[in-house]
Amino acid sequence: MKSAVVFLFLLLALVTSAAPRTDREPHSCRTRPDVVGKCFRVHGRLSVYNGTPSIRLSPQGSKRLLGIIDPNDTSNAPGPSVLPEEIKGKLDWDKNVFGDFLVCPLTRSHPGKMQTVCIESGQNLIVREHKLTDR
Repeated sequence: MKSAVVFLFLLLALVTSAAPRTDREPHSCRTRPDVVGKCFRVHGRLSVYNGTPSIRLSPQGSKRLLGIIDPNDTSNAPGPSVLPEEIKGKLDWDKNVFGDFLVCPLTRSHPGKMQTVCIESGQNLIVREHKLTDR
């Protein structure tokens, strides 16, 4: 009888630890295990593109594009995808989001290649209707 109680207790502990927790805070970009360097600030335009990754950040005064991990596209990089809700709700095919973004690198920077980053946060966000001349 005692071994059956111990077995049920261990089984209950195993089942509760395996159940998904809903009281946890969302996973932060900064704490992702695949971040490869220091996070940095970028002032620029966040837009949706056709291709992978579909969300891209264009730093102001640069021709470079930073690829953002798309939360709906599991083919990008391994690991959890992060796009802060306050930004996700503003961005779509018809709108660009301008502002100051804190991004963390998920790949190393190489000349001529798009660097993949995730967005930790955004400030001073301005939403503008997409124009064909923006890209």
